[in-house]
Amino acid sequence: MADDALHELTAAYALDALGLDEERAYEEHLARCSQCREELAGFREAAGALALAVEPAAPSPGLRGRILDAARSERPNVVPLRPRWAYPVAAVAAVAACAAIGFGVWAAELDSRSHRLRAIPLAGAAGSVVVNEDGSAALVVAGMREAPADKTWEAWVLKDGRAYRAGLFRGGAATTVVQLAHRVAKGARIGITLERAGGVDAPTSQPLVTSSPA
Repeated sequence: MADDALHELTAAYALDALGLDEERAYEEHLARCSQCREELAGFREAAGALALAVEPAAPSPGLRGRILDAARSERPNVVPLRPRWAYPVAAVAAVAACAAIGFGVWAAELDSRSHRLRAIPLAGAAGSVVVNEDGSAALVVAGMREAPADKTWEAWVLKDGRAYRAGLFRGGAATTVVQLAHRVAKGARIGITLERAGGVDAPTSQPLVTSSPA
């Protein structure tokens, strides 16, 4: 599988949604791709942001047992490489483990409420929008340059010809996670524009980054 295609699998890998062959190919790619490692770490932050966005739910009595059973049965994510790569592989494993714990435990905690996560890819920048079934969402974007001092990046939820303000961010970090302030309905897209500091009530230009429909 080409590297361009493997880049697009980060969200699915974090959500444990890959087939066995795709998972193995992605793990081999992850060992040599710093961009994907950064994005994978960002998905852990997104899971935390979304976890804080929903009301707490009392776990079912069997939740602890199901988590322990899943942990025992989970196969190790091992990438066989030469010994001189031992340190990078350890770092990759740590990032992957953190992301898996962040998504897996949160998903298990929400199981009693039938919440489900989806990752919507971006065009124009590396990243995804992670959307919960209730519409709460977080934007995970990698490599966005820092906005000028008098400007800000502004995220929008775009639906039926209207744009709803969803969050501001500076950029400049390897991976940025923005908990969106507006829920993402089915069929909505996320757009990112460069606006004046403090943000605006409506986009002043076409989005530089957009997502696929939710």
